[in-house]
Amino acid sequence: MEPEVIEFANSIGATEPREDDEVHALFRALFREHNYFRHASGFLVIKISRSKKPFWGLTKAIIQFLDENLSYHLVLLTSASQGWVFTKDEVAAYTRSKKWNLDGSGQQYKINMPLPDSNMFFGPKGCQKRLGP
Repeated sequence: MEPEVIEFANSIGATEPREDDEVHALFRALFREHNYFRHASGFLVIKISRSKKPFWGLTKAIIQFLDENLSYHLVLLTSASQGWVFTKDEVAAYTRSKKWNLDGSGQQYKINMPLPDSNMFFGPKGCQKRLGP
């Protein structure tokens, strides 16, 4: 588990289901990594890059599942307080237009810089503003 992802999720009020929650087993079966959270705005996928030249991977099958079943936002972090937020529709537009291409195996979308300034945020309050109510 990435400590910065957990720190960030906590700072914006995002949570994972508790182990005693009835959906916990299903949630863990679908989402093995700890990058997936519930939030007042809907479902969140939170990824972090610590690379000098940031990049992120996004599993195609997970995005297809989310597109078919949930409202969600994608949060791409470069630290526990800075990153970009994308709506479900924006993610779909980037993947359809191939601005976010699939890797050679066709399983992962590769997201590279530059990303739009209009999606950028600084701090939890900036992220909350982008996520909406």
